[in-house]
Amino acid sequence: MIRAFIFDLDGTLVETELLKAQAYAAVSQDLLDLQGPDERAIDVYRRIVGATDETAARAMVEELGLSDSITGLAHGPEEPWRVLSRLQAERYRSEFATGTRLRSAAYRHSLDLLREQAASGMLVAVATSSMTEQAGRVTEHLGIRRLLDALVGRDQVTNGKPDPEIYLKTAEELRVAPDEVIVVEDSATGLEAAVRAGMRCIAVASAFSADGLKTQTLLDRRWCVYRPEDLADVVQRHLSEAG
Repeated sequence: MIRAFIFDLDGTLVETELLKAQAYAAVSQDLLDLQGPDERAIDVYRRIVGATDETAARAMVEELGLSDSITGLAHGPEEPWRVLSRLQAERYRSEFATGTRLRSAAYRHSLDLLREQAASGMLVAVATSSMTEQAGRVTEHLGIRRLLDALVGRDQVTNGKPDPEIYLKTAEELRVAPDEVIVVEDSATGLEAAVRAGMRCIAVASAFSADGLKTQTLLDRRWCVYRPEDLADVVQRHLSEAG
């Protein structure tokens, strides 16, 4: 029997993936003194969607050639990827993760599912590669923070997705077994974490994650949702199969 739904945050409940990529593009523009946002950052982020902040920042430094531009901005022995991650986080918070922008980027079908399950008495939680404090602010802006029975961010675990640790920790906080959980994810990286945790999973494609979901082989295609209007039916089939 299913007792809990655990939702990914970025790309699943709200399209923060695009906002984060745009923040990287803006920082790269400044560092390289470009005329406009560095659109290469969007392409890099699309390829690694669902990965940790460290993975994203390391990829940006290498593929956008930012090392030399970052050198003078380090705090002591700070590594280049950490400098870029700090600059991107500051830009993201101040310019891109505003309440208005977050609410306009919300995925209503996923938020409605979370609210419906909470109203039905199901346990609901968020397990995200974002830091807990940042995820708390985002869920407050989306109006769902008070509905959550648990909120687990990247800083609460040792290993990020696709390692299953974050989902297993969230299930432990909810006091449910892995086979009593349905995870709602958007990326191939995230669904791998859920599958490795022994949980049922529904993958809801976003503009950033659709290509990756089409090529992944861990999750049966019938649990991949490419049209929002199909989500409710897929959820009901999962619940029926779980008894």
